[in-house]
Amino acid sequence: MTLYATDLDGTLLRPDKSISDETAEILNGLVSDGVLFTYATARSFSSASPLLTKLHLNCPAVTFNGVFVIDPRDGRHIVENVFTPFSCKIAIDYFNKMDIAPLVYSYIDGRERVSYLESRLEDVYGYVSTRQGDKRLRPVKTREELFQGTVFYFTLLNPIIDVAELDSVFSRENGFAVNLMPDTYNKDEIWYEIFSKNASKASALLQVMELTHAERLVCFGDNNNDLSMIRAADVGIAVSNACPELKKHADKVIGSSSEGAVARYIAAETGHSIDKSEPLPVQTDKDRFSQALSAAMARDRGLHGSVGTQNEKLIHAVLKNYYVPFSDSQEIRIGKYFADAVSDEGIFEIQTRKLYALRDKLADFTQAARVNVVHPVEVSTRTVYIDGQTGEVIEETKFRNVNQRLRLYEELYSMRDHLSNDRITIIIAKLKTEKRVICPNSKKPELRSRSARKKCTITRIPLELVEEIRIQLPEGLKIWLPEGLQERFTKKDFCTAAKEPYSSLRLEVLRAAGIIEKVGEKNRYYVYSIRGGKEQK
Repeated sequence: MTLYATDLDGTLLRPDKSISDETAEILNGLVSDGVLFTYATARSFSSASPLLTKLHLNCPAVTFNGVFVIDPRDGRHIVENVFTPFSCKIAIDYFNKMDIAPLVYSYIDGRERVSYLESRLEDVYGYVSTRQGDKRLRPVKTREELFQGTVFYFTLLNPIIDVAELDSVFSRENGFAVNLMPDTYNKDEIWYEIFSKNASKASALLQVMELTHAERLVCFGDNNNDLSMIRAADVGIAVSNACPELKKHADKVIGSSSEGAVARYIAAETGHSIDKSEPLPVQTDKDRFSQALSAAMARDRGLHGSVGTQNEKLIHAVLKNYYVPFSDSQEIRIGKYFADAVSDEGIFEIQTRKLYALRDKLADFTQAARVNVVHPVEVSTRTVYIDGQTGEVIEETKFRNVNQRLRLYEELYSMRDHLSNDRITIIIAKLKTEKRVICPNSKKPELRSRSARKKCTITRIPLELVEEIRIQLPEGLKIWLPEGLQERFTKKDFCTAAKEPYSSLRLEVLRAAGIIEKVGEKNRYYVYSIRGGKEQK
């Protein structure tokens, strides 16, 4: 698996430090599909996270040029590459001797602080003036206060000491690594950054690769502090607005940060189209979903019930209440079968798995009305273990993303007899869920054991309808035609164009829907074409 890592300022971020809606949509789609994507920045977590609110990141990220590997959701440190006491003493002694007043990054009482001498504000004005309201800022009156806490980073702005002298003091032999570069947004301001020799974007990303079990590294950058990761990457990529030195060492040069080039490159390499290869999501109603969940949970607790719903699974009940909230429109007999619900939009059938079980029903229902097959797909989930005696939480795992693309293809193929029926709409309900495990005591059970599972009550709760995708059969399935297909192609050609592990099954789904047809053989391989000519979206 490939890990994609990008610098932020000047690379992923536009010149105004923002992320476009298109870039956010592409990257969130990639992450949702299981692509490993992260960032490596000189910024702190508290400085980077407000700029990344549009992104749903879960892969460990790199801050302070590799000093920390963090959880991008909460800033928790996973790996720390900090100064040794010996190196820290060398730095502090030198600053005091030379009367230098740097920005000092440290942890004091568990809080990240950026300290500076009040009497030397002019030395750090370019930093402080652009960060008004930053709770990390800590003006101090004495040098003793300046170097308090666990120090992990120093920055000199426009240093007056000769850089060669600084380099001789802050050498690798003394335990340091340094970066000298102009500020991304103010080229007249030079930053001299000092950190542990064990810290670099390259070394930190190698640690991320180990944590994520990635086997290949692709990096994007624009400035000198990206050189280490560009050199270490299997593929090092510079954006077109990068400095000449970085471009010289990069394997490729792509478009600029203004164009969203990073997201577009990853989408292309992973086979994710950025045009219309995915149907547009339908706006979900969070309040209605919350009401549907509350109603289903109340029923599940035995507060009320009705014929045909007593033994329903919770997800099924919630979605039925969401799409058709009126009970007198639910469990309606049509021919010899009961439909889950009926509304002005037609018949609704909610099927969590085994779509093939609907085959006979659909044959009858489509004679009477349009049919909406709602297929819930988990895209994010966590597990919560609860002591059944006290009600206290024993353990709560973090949310993890789930890639269900293979299972979706399998489910659709299982109802292949109906994929060409234009009276059917497939509604893919993407859910954020929680598996709640009520345990017999305060000990967390081993759920791989069948006997342990029998002693627990396990409920899967849909917390949020993240997104809804509607595919009108059969035409709507054309979104899965990969770009670049020739007029005639083999299965191998299709899989190469699709760039997806499950492409063979995807082809069979399209073939069952009548979008692709077999037209002959070549060298003992079947040859296919798109029915009606090339109409890739």
